[in-house]
Amino acid sequence: MTIFCTFFVHLFPMKKSRLTVALISILIGVNSVRAQSLESSFEFLRLPVSAHSSSLGGHAVSVYDPDPVLFISNPALLSATGNRYLGLNTMTWFAGTTVAGAQYISSFDDRSHYAFNARYVNYGKMKETSADGTVTGRFSAKDIALGVTWSYLLTDNLSGGATAHIISSRYGSMTSVAIGIDLGLLWFSDDRGLSVGLAATSLGGQIKAFENTFQKLPFDLGAGITWAPEHAPLRFTLSMDNLTRWSRRDFYFDDDDDKGFGEILRRHISIGADIYPTEHLYIALGCNLRKRAEMSVNGSRGFTGMTIGTGLRLGRVMFDISYGKYQVSESSLICNFGFNI
Repeated sequence: MTIFCTFFVHLFPMKKSRLTVALISILIGVNSVRAQSLESSFEFLRLPVSAHSSSLGGHAVSVYDPDPVLFISNPALLSATGNRYLGLNTMTWFAGTTVAGAQYISSFDDRSHYAFNARYVNYGKMKETSADGTVTGRFSAKDIALGVTWSYLLTDNLSGGATAHIISSRYGSMTSVAIGIDLGLLWFSDDRGLSVGLAATSLGGQIKAFENTFQKLPFDLGAGITWAPEHAPLRFTLSMDNLTRWSRRDFYFDDDDDKGFGEILRRHISIGADIYPTEHLYIALGCNLRKRAEMSVNGSRGFTGMTIGTGLRLGRVMFDISYGKYQVSESSLICNFGFNI
């Protein structure tokens, strides 16, 4: 974490922008947050939204592309988009579950962008029972998050952004409500084919809880670097998440697993690569090392934690799809549609 913050500080003289210093200070301050319990509310916020980000292993906060969904993981990425976009996304999840969302992006001027987004998860109908197991009826369970994002080009190579969310869960007759904040920075250099991102997501807390049992939001501090070699149709991305969690208790280990620092470090890393056969098409491959380690069954890993995706850019229309093997017996498809309006 210190490496990424130091990188930003040395890139830019402090006098260039007080706002730059303020944003960096906020994100550095977030690093002092201690590891949270694995139990938190609104876990649906961890579900991937961007097919492109997911196909790079997930948690990609440094991919500087005109993609109307990537800003969900880092609000500073909103600066890479064009003037006006409408985005739609959907995801296959467990049977009977509906996962969908929408995004609208526009700009105030060449340096300032704003966006609205919505995320929705419907878990379907379930049996409602009494304490003794008697079925008393059926109930539905739903999650929703509504957000507004603003990003600004602080310099020609540095973007900052913030997202404010109102989040709600309704399970039967019970309701929970929270306010969440995401913060992000992105440095990019077209000449070097390099971009570096830093994002703190799900800051905030509940204002109404189930049965007055208040829990934390699923906070995450992530960083990443993306590099495209000159004269090669390739781009590589290295991402790290959960940068405030370094205790063995924060991760799942089998009894015979190595629990040393190297193994804990590995559980923070995702790697991915983009291949560009043409300027309108990409193919992406990725691996989330934590999912690969924790979601394997009896040592059988196969393609667990691996993802693959592709995307088309045809005029005003964008289409992205990714396939992820998140567990030996479970996989998922994510689809994004983008329209330049």
